[in-house]
Amino acid sequence: MLFLLDRRGGLNALDHASGETLAQALLKAGVPPTSVVAFRNDDERIIPDDERLHEAITYTARLIEGYDINGVRTLFQDELGIREEPSAHESHTLLKRRLAVDPTGALHTERSRFDVDDTVTHVQRTVGDTIRRYGLLLPSDKTIVLGLSGGVDSGSLLMLLATAAKEQAEHRPRIVAGTFEDFDSRYSETFSNAAALAERFGVDHRFIPAETAEHVFHLARPIAQLLMRLMETDDAHMAMYVDHHSTRRVLEVFADENDSPTVALGLHATDLVAGMVNSWTSGHDVGPVPSRQVGPYRYVMPLCMIPKRELHVYYTAVTGTVPDQTVPNQWEFNPTDRNFHYFLADHLQWLWPGIQHWLFAALNSRPRTPAVFETCQNCRGSARVQFNAPTWSGLCDVCVLLDKYGWIIA
Repeated sequence: MLFLLDRRGGLNALDHASGETLAQALLKAGVPPTSVVAFRNDDERIIPDDERLHEAITYTARLIEGYDINGVRTLFQDELGIREEPSAHESHTLLKRRLAVDPTGALHTERSRFDVDDTVTHVQRTVGDTIRRYGLLLPSDKTIVLGLSGGVDSGSLLMLLATAAKEQAEHRPRIVAGTFEDFDSRYSETFSNAAALAERFGVDHRFIPAETAEHVFHLARPIAQLLMRLMETDDAHMAMYVDHHSTRRVLEVFADENDSPTVALGLHATDLVAGMVNSWTSGHDVGPVPSRQVGPYRYVMPLCMIPKRELHVYYTAVTGTVPDQTVPNQWEFNPTDRNFHYFLADHLQWLWPGIQHWLFAALNSRPRTPAVFETCQNCRGSARVQFNAPTWSGLCDVCVLLDKYGWIIA
């Protein structure tokens, strides 16, 4: 048996299977392994996290932290099986959870069970509220450019933004979707899906050829080839950053062609929480959410309050098809890059459902000096000056890297 001894002297039995490690048993019971020191009761030997537990031996994990561990565990009572579910919910698709804080400081978890229609309504209402609350569609926005890859995120953004724009009583901005041919052929299924979705929702759709990136960054080769070569260098961890920056810069050029200073991105809650984890550990100021100015462009993120899973359910329900899971590019398999940030973001959203509301409110209320931008002499993109960053060289970080390997044509 495994017991949890809390700071009040309470002894709580924790279920575990023979052969499980101590860490597995604790995590399954909602107890962080770092919050306890565990002993064998027979010889009082301290055991490590990876020791396998045996049914014939009794163990006691003594809480060394001062917080109310059982009070926190009850927040997850359904998920941990502490109490039985009163009835089956076979017709429901999504369990929507939110951790709420009472005026007294007490915590409790609110739960709502959504079917498919409930999820669609919830996503539409949340995105509509976000657009209105943060003024994401301004009267001055005659045209809004949307980056459309054909995937779940950008496809959902197109559907939701098109719906929200039509609901504008006085001002209805024109939406233009741009699909960048970075790695897929314009005749691929990805682009066919993007074009079909844009046509269905009455959105003007344009194709941005891959050569645009070569022109904007003055490259000797296609960006796709250079990214694969970058993966063979000591700077392989920068490949995803180069990929994203080049795509955004191409989208900005596309926005210029359409006389639009506003660019809509399909960044959802999980994307942005992962970005905040990166910001905390790097010191890089990411700017406010869900609207931020980057040089002459205003980036808006209407999906910021919607986690990835809810977006998948929404997309499937509205399109009537389960989205295909595309194979990630080679540089997206490196867990030391942003993949680990996404892993942490998913755990944070599970442990603290609704955390994005708290994080974004805190981020936006944080005192900060006015943003200062420099213009890259090569790609003409705007680079935000960061505290304690190296002295500006005239090139953005991406162009510095491209120039390092001689990939920029003089």
